[in-house]
Amino acid sequence: MGSVLKVEELYTSFQVKQGEAKVVNGLSFEVKEGQLLGLVGESGSGKSVAAASIMGRVRKPGVIKSGRVIYGEEVDILQLPEDKARAYRGKEISLIAANARGHLNPLLTVGDQIVDTCIAHGTMKKKEARAIAVEMLKAVGIPDPQRRFYSYPHELSGGMAQRCMIAMALVNSPRLLIADDATNGLDVTVQAQIMDLIIQMIKTRKMSGVFITHDLGVVAQCCDEIAIMYCGQIVEQAAVGAFYDAPCHPYSVDLMGSLPEKLGDDSQRGSKDTLVSPLCLPSGCMYHPRCRDATKLCRMKMPELCQVSGTHWVRCHHAKQLAEKGGAKDGGIA
Repeated sequence: MGSVLKVEELYTSFQVKQGEAKVVNGLSFEVKEGQLLGLVGESGSGKSVAAASIMGRVRKPGVIKSGRVIYGEEVDILQLPEDKARAYRGKEISLIAANARGHLNPLLTVGDQIVDTCIAHGTMKKKEARAIAVEMLKAVGIPDPQRRFYSYPHELSGGMAQRCMIAMALVNSPRLLIADDATNGLDVTVQAQIMDLIIQMIKTRKMSGVFITHDLGVVAQCCDEIAIMYCGQIVEQAAVGAFYDAPCHPYSVDLMGSLPEKLGDDSQRGSKDTLVSPLCLPSGCMYHPRCRDATKLCRMKMPELCQVSGTHWVRCHHAKQLAEKGGAKDGGIA
């Protein structure tokens, strides 16, 4: 199974008045052909900045400091001139962003925006692109697509605007789809409909996908592999089944402990309430200020990703101990 996307040692930071905010810190992961990867972490862990970095669309004062984003076997998107990089964005790799209304152009109809996306990456004429745009609106469940083609974003509900974003992302049949918290801000019933639609479109079109979310339930339902992100780096990655059976990183355990069905179980809640700022990242393991079982080694040295089983990797000095105990189910290493 070939590789669709490889992210290697990606670093992105923002220069603000208080100093340099280091948001993505050595992010590395791989998405294989036909694979759905769930990238999970709490708000502020760097997920959305990672998505923007992969697309090469980080806005000032942000800057991609270093790293590689390899599409296919050999194309490093970050090293391409802007005109050539644009040929990959929206054609080979598409992004569905959260807050559709914030990303749709308020001065253009949703139909014209889909047509522009279609024409930008093809040789078809406008009439043909209009027909394809209407078909895409129909495919994503927009009622009366012929009429809605001429609607402006403010005339649509949140769910319909999100469906238009999905149509725009899929109109050029990309090989890889990145969904960045694509159901954020929507009603619960609409969230379920949008997620079902995205999964259905990915499977129907035989794409690979990256679901960026803080919802562990979404990942459990639709993803093949999960990567847990903290302070801009992967701290645990595994097949979904192996992860839910035995999460090994203390942060992963704390995330699992935040699930509604486990909130009453104090044994699942092991972290200290210590916030970590990207303006002043801790030395050693970035999680040690919040980990109740941090040792001197944790405070002094950054752990490498350690393989604890065939497809299970953990960034923790005590990873092998935890794996031998069947995961950090008690919220600690001792």
